[in-house]
Amino acid sequence: MVKLIYLRQTKGFTQEQLAKILKISPGHLSNIESGRRNPSWEVAQRLEQFFGIPASELLAESKQHQQ
Repeated sequence: MVKLIYLRQTKGFTQEQLAKILKISPGHLSNIESGRRNPSWEVAQRLEQFFGIPASELLAESKQHQQ
């Protein structure tokens, strides 16, 4: 999810830092960012809350790249 990587980097967070905030492993976050996995509902809600962007926008981008 290119948008997620961009947002994370814009806020100045490493994968490790954001993963800790989201309560997931850095490897799990890496898989979400690369599109290998979709976030669970709970993680999507945390992303939405952290970035202030609807989780559906992040998920929609992921689906577009998979097609």
